[in-house]
Amino acid sequence: MSRHWTARENSLEIKEMPFYWRLTDHGNSEDGILGRMPIRIHCLQDLDLLEYQPAPAETAALEAAYRQDANIGFLNPESGQIATYGASVNRFFLDVVNAHRPRRIYEIGCGAGFSISYLKEHGWKVTGIDPSEYSLQWSERLGFTLLNTFFDGTELIGEADFIYCNDVFEHISNVGDFAARVWRALAPGGVFCFATTNSTRSIELGDISMLEHQHVNMFTERSIRLILAQAGFGLIEIRSGSYGNTFQVVAVKGGQPDRDLPAAICPGFFARAERAIDAFAAFHAAMGENCSYYVPLRCIPYLAAVGDFGTRSVFDSNPAWRDKYIDGYGRSIRTVEDIPPAGGRCFFVGSLTFFEDIRCTLRDHGYADENIFSIVRLSAKAAP
Repeated sequence: MSRHWTARENSLEIKEMPFYWRLTDHGNSEDGILGRMPIRIHCLQDLDLLEYQPAPAETAALEAAYRQDANIGFLNPESGQIATYGASVNRFFLDVVNAHRPRRIYEIGCGAGFSISYLKEHGWKVTGIDPSEYSLQWSERLGFTLLNTFFDGTELIGEADFIYCNDVFEHISNVGDFAARVWRALAPGGVFCFATTNSTRSIELGDISMLEHQHVNMFTERSIRLILAQAGFGLIEIRSGSYGNTFQVVAVKGGQPDRDLPAAICPGFFARAERAIDAFAAFHAAMGENCSYYVPLRCIPYLAAVGDFGTRSVFDSNPAWRDKYIDGYGRSIRTVEDIPPAGGRCFFVGSLTFFEDIRCTLRDHGYADENIFSIVRLSAKAAP
């Protein structure tokens, strides 16, 4: 496989990478939505933030995908995440709502409305904001009020007591402007509450598994505090989610933010990433088809960096994804029941968060620890 990536002092580019936004039975791209697109990230050092800036064609593809009846990124009964990640964020939102007792609550990027339904079950009324056809269909099915549009804040200025969102903050280009729009939409003393990705460990390691086209922001705790403080929020609280690797954030309109910030960790990321990709490339070439890859979302950036768009088998623990295709990758997803006999084979596990759980699954199928790899192990082995 040839080298399909370039690292510089303050940037990294992969020439093309599968656009992970839906699952299909056929693997054909949607009309007008590219199956593979470049991805390039750079560092906003003043914010300690890694950012993907889409080109116009990529922005158009992202916006078109958000309007589709897609099935990746939304919590619904078919996602396999309602009882795990969904339950974690719903408990978080309910705890914060109960603590603040707001009158007017909005969810930005409400998707299928399962957080709205959960809060309704506990006595709270929520209005959703989401531009997708998917959300419109679910609002009609579940009977919740929906503003079927992108959020710009002008329709809510000074009205909302509580705005929350899940898996949205990482999707927003110019996230500082978005936070400022939320601040303007809130009444004095209003609360902004959200769950978002925690990229701290990947940034520290130089791990590119966090790269995906929808996630235009890769946050550290320092970056979240700086973005919210610049938007005008005070009393910022950041905790870790109970499932997965997430930040759970509460910020109040009013008061003064904490001036004691965590240290910056983004400096040096691109040099660390270059070493990690080189280590993966050597591993990929050496193992050939004797290696399979676990957690497609997290393996795809590494496979794309070496120009592999479907020569290797990819696995995921979610049985709902069996035999489904990701746009831009030529093989369908396999699941636990498809794990091949261990003899002479190995696995690369792309997820840092769930590595131990997946390693236990592979052990149960006869794989020895020395045949289960992660980017942590590869990078350590390649270190001088």
